Amino acid sequence: MQAEVFHIYHQGEQRGPYTVRQISHWHRCGFIDDETLYWREGMEQWQSISDIVFIKRRRNRIVLWGTICAVVAVFGFFAWLFGPVTVEAWRELTSGEYTEQSAWWRARGLLREHGAGGEILNFDPFQSARIALAPPNVATVELSGILRLPDGRTEHAAWRIRLRYNEGRQFWSFAPRETAMAP
Repeated sequence: MQAEVFHIYHQGEQRGPYTVRQISHWHRCGFIDDETLYWREGMEQWQSISDIVFIKRRRNRIVLWGTICAVVAVFGFFAWLFGPVTVEAWRELTSGEYTEQSAWWRARGLLREHGAGGEILNFDPFQSARIALAPPNVATVELSGILRLPDGRTEHAAWRIRLRYNEGRQFWSFAPRETAMAP
């Protein structure tokens, strides 16, 4: 059995013969539009190809784009909400260079890890800290910030942290006996 063949009239030209499958494919790909006409043997006049091809409703596109926008908005909201905290925590945990900024980030991370339970630390900016690198592998970091206690009170605190840098692991850690924490 041979497939039905159709001729199309598109942009002022008659073309064909084609199968419904070919015409549907071109329509989905955008090569022909809804204004294209078709004809087959036995028909009296040309008719719109919308009679023989499945036309997706524009509503489907609106639903698709609406869903994409909603997902992007949700991700954007969570990035706005948790992004800065996550970036700071990542920097505090992964500072692996022998630089002043890296020592400052790691000192913050160590204070958060080893501080007393229940307190929330909000550190002052890098510019307000004093950092002294003592080659080959030691740093003294003096930083300050707001300490929020479990009972809701806040107080300004300052810390002096002595760090040791392990070049092999590219990692800062406490320089044990020389470290002092004084809130």
